[in-house]
Amino acid sequence: MFSGKRAGQREFPPELVDEARANPGGWVYEIDGEMVDDPNGDVPPEAIIGAWQVNARGKIYGDFRPNPNYRPGVEGP
Repeated sequence: MFSGKRAGQREFPPELVDEARANPGGWVYEIDGEMVDDPNGDVPPEAIIGAWQVNARGKIYGDFRPNPNYRPGVEGP
């Protein structure tokens, strides 16, 4: 998982609430959709903006963890 060193505040996108509910005890990732050709395909690491941890009840908890490898505007493979 991404380092917590640069963790901080970022508004949790409301469209990801169902994703969190479906992944209790996991993580929800925010993806830069402009960098992904196929929404059902592989996501290059540089297209992941960051993540939020999901508790056992499917609720977000803790701070946003930015992806240090995120490169806005860089096209995937």
